Amino acid sequence: MKRVILSIAILLGVVSLLLLLTALKLSDITTARQPEAEIHYENKVIVLVYHDVQEPDAAGMPRLLTVTPQQFEAHLKALKDHSYQVISMEDYVRFARQGKPVSPNAVVLTFDDGYESFYTRAYPILQKHGVPASNFVIGAPTDKRDPKKGQYLTWNQMRELIQTGHGIYSHTYDSHRMIDTAPKGPQQPALTHPAYLAQWKRSESAEEFRKRIFSDLTFMNERLRTELGDRSKLLAFPYGAYNKETLQAAEEAGIELLFTIREGINTASDRLVHRIDAGEPYITADTLIATISKYH
Repeated sequence: MKRVILSIAILLGVVSLLLLLTALKLSDITTARQPEAEIHYENKVIVLVYHDVQEPDAAGMPRLLTVTPQQFEAHLKALKDHSYQVISMEDYVRFARQGKPVSPNAVVLTFDDGYESFYTRAYPILQKHGVPASNFVIGAPTDKRDPKKGQYLTWNQMRELIQTGHGIYSHTYDSHRMIDTAPKGPQQPALTHPAYLAQWKRSESAEEFRKRIFSDLTFMNERLRTELGDRSKLLAFPYGAYNKETLQAAEEAGIELLFTIREGINTASDRLVHRIDAGEPYITADTLIATISKYH
């Protein structure tokens, strides 16, 4: 009887050992089949720029400077599938201003103009995918709330966005517009050209121009601080336009980073930030990935 019990015990031990070895082998195979995330670049950051998130118009035609909600979500999925890591704007600021490390394949999502669609359409998609984005807002349309000039984010919406990890920064207070620069000359961006003062039949002096743009930038910084609390002072140039006077005014206003629409990839030494346009109806997820790939 004892021999039978001993034989059964030995058999059970052998079976248990075989099962353990099989499990370990399967674990090795499973681990081997899980590829590591591909590293495209390190110590650099790609910044994308969008404007509006809208459905096509009533005739089914795509709108310029817009992506559809479905298109935007496809972009986010493609970024994840290709191992890009979306980081917050404040993480990027710490990288650019303090040399703090960022994730490999780091990407920052930005929107310009402060359209309300950022809250109503982009925000739910961003929350679903667990990634942050930032919006460069224009102060005057938010304060004046003129429905005829489009729907813009409210300060309450911006406060909610900040509380959930998104960023709000300056796109000037009232300089995202074109102005007359001569009696019959072409209009030019307000942030880069002296205005023609029709009532006095002359152009702004260099000092008047400098004071105007400096006042705009500092006033917008103060509006953001008053409504949303202290934050990094960042500026996206309206129309992507800037010159030496604009750069000087921005420096005097304490602005830390300046966002352009020049495409490229950014290092920690870039104060003029490159951004890749992702916000047009023709930019599919595949097109976006192909465009990004050109810069790393």
